[in-house]
Amino acid sequence: MKKTYTGPYKKESGLLISSLIVFIWPFIYCYKYVISGSSFSLTMGNDFPVLYNYKLILLDKLSNLSLPLWSPSEACGYPFFSNPFVQEFYPLNIILAAAYKINGGYSYADHQIFTVLGLSIFAVGMLLWLLSLKINPVFVLTAVMIMSVSSRLTEILRFTNAIHTIAWVPFILYGMTLAADSAKKIKAGLIIFISVIMMVTAGYVYYVYYSVFLFIPYAAVLVYSVHKKFIFSEGKFSLKAYSAVIFASVTSAALVCYPYLNSIKQLMDQTDLRVGSSFEFSTLHKFTFKNSLGSLFYPPASHIDGWYYFGLAAVMIVAVMYLYVIINRSRFKNQFLLLAVILIWYIIISYITYGESSYLFRILWDYFPGFSRLRIWGRMNIIFVPVFAFLLSLAFETIYGLIREGKENKADSKYKYLLISFAFLFTVILSVQIYFYYNKVFFKDSISYAKDFSGEFDEKVFILYNAVSFFLIFLILAGRKFLKNKRILYFFLVLIFTVNILDLYASGGRQWALSKMPDNKRKIIRMDELIFNSLNVPREYRSGMISLSPNFSVGFVDEWYFDRYHTFLKKYEEDLNNDPEGKLTEAFNYLLGINDGRRIFCSSDVKTESIIDFVSDANKSDSLTVISIKTEKYNGDEMECVIETREDCYCSFIDNWDSNWEAYVNGNKVNIEKLFGTFKSVKIGKGRNTVVFRYNPALFGSF
Repeated sequence: MKKTYTGPYKKESGLLISSLIVFIWPFIYCYKYVISGSSFSLTMGNDFPVLYNYKLILLDKLSNLSLPLWSPSEACGYPFFSNPFVQEFYPLNIILAAAYKINGGYSYADHQIFTVLGLSIFAVGMLLWLLSLKINPVFVLTAVMIMSVSSRLTEILRFTNAIHTIAWVPFILYGMTLAADSAKKIKAGLIIFISVIMMVTAGYVYYVYYSVFLFIPYAAVLVYSVHKKFIFSEGKFSLKAYSAVIFASVTSAALVCYPYLNSIKQLMDQTDLRVGSSFEFSTLHKFTFKNSLGSLFYPPASHIDGWYYFGLAAVMIVAVMYLYVIINRSRFKNQFLLLAVILIWYIIISYITYGESSYLFRILWDYFPGFSRLRIWGRMNIIFVPVFAFLLSLAFETIYGLIREGKENKADSKYKYLLISFAFLFTVILSVQIYFYYNKVFFKDSISYAKDFSGEFDEKVFILYNAVSFFLIFLILAGRKFLKNKRILYFFLVLIFTVNILDLYASGGRQWALSKMPDNKRKIIRMDELIFNSLNVPREYRSGMISLSPNFSVGFVDEWYFDRYHTFLKKYEEDLNNDPEGKLTEAFNYLLGINDGRRIFCSSDVKTESIIDFVSDANKSDSLTVISIKTEKYNGDEMECVIETREDCYCSFIDNWDSNWEAYVNGNKVNIEKLFGTFKSVKIGKGRNTVVFRYNPALFGSF
């Protein structure tokens, strides 16, 4: 496994061209999402519409130089700025906000392009990182193009925040690698600092958390490799200086991101099932050993939330490298140790993802900070993707090396063992595939979406790709003495790449797609105007999230939104289902504005636990106490109304309470009391009162 490439990156022009190729490549691969006006165009489904709505609201506010903090349109109010779905502080929003203003809005099709952009950012980062490890640029380019569109990445296109979070992980790895070079420490520190901020603000906290299980082992392996002169053999390496760069850059980025992360934590502390106390919640979606086998060899058998299929040809090429190094481990001691460490790490991470079936998972759930707050642990497999890209590029280089070696040393006595082992491996993979296929070991969601929406999924096709991939690679290995021309070698490389991409396309990129053209009409929603108009539009009790219409939702989505609001709804749910006279239903609809969109009520008391009693009190106050109620301002973050009454009473704003809400009566800050444990109420005196409710997170008070 002797390295054949030792130059810096060849020429800058070569790096620029390679970066351009890998940047454009995901847009070509995902052309059905990128091109919106053709019959072949696809619309991204699942959670994507919700994320688009969040983005549209955010861009409307940002384009008008306003920072939205509170979302009044979902579940009777929920924080907007600290909701990870929103990506409120992601720097790329500045570009999108400018485009929103210049282009006259932002369309669903625009958001699909922005999401695919995450794959392009990831690909460029991977290219830079792998080249910094001094691997042949041709093989790096090939590996990056394969892994940047592998099934683990294309499956998460439904989560814009997820794809843009993982996009910055390779840049952090790149910075960590450069930091080992004494001449590039400042550049490395800046790359890490910027990339960590981008990764955190991209909004998918799960991936930020998972990355710890990648970065720490990588730092240890990198230090060992540099120490053994496997990397930067001519450079001066100082562990103290290296540690200082990593610590300074990560700490600085963490300080910048801390307010945002702390706000997310505070929000999750109040959110249904997100506090980390439910083992059942953490293990609800299971990933198993069979799913791991499916991810490697047969994607229909793998859980879609955790699969990481990257093509059978690519798997076989990596396997050939492992077999070759194992057979010749006396010649490749450092490489053998490196590959062994990676394999052990892969097994450990896989074992963690098995959830309740894993003793290690149980230990981490009990003792590792923050671990119990997360769920769907198969998603942790995302951290495999950069490592697989490294292995694949190294494997290409290894096979190239042994083929070139074969021209000089045709009597390699151990080479036949490689061919036999490889043939045996093919038999094992084929057996696994046949077992899964004939026993119908399919994970339903892994095949149903592609079949139902695009009709292009065939469970048998992976067996065919297995055979074709084995034939091509075996042909190269067995006939290495005849491959004297580099052009022939590169022809086989292109052929294998093509087969692997076709293999990937059979499983990835369409899993959550709808076979219809995405809406490419750009929208300007004028959110402040919409929110104010919602006061006169009936709310709806529906299970939905953010709304782009003035009929806001008071419904609930399981495992999300304020736990106290969910508790309020559950308390009356059974009574509402057993309400033959309809009195409670009528009062419930009146309170939540389902009848007319009303938000402000006056009453003599807010201590009652009876909705009927409160509504009766409010109606009595309307006729006897209240002279007038006029809303002067309402933009979601602030409600200002003028209330004139004949006597003292309480003013209740039927919008969820949060510790960041403040209230003022006639300019004086007053205490907020909670109505039914979840809504906001303040005491006002008789006469004319200007009542202001303002959402004011401490960090953003200046806004």
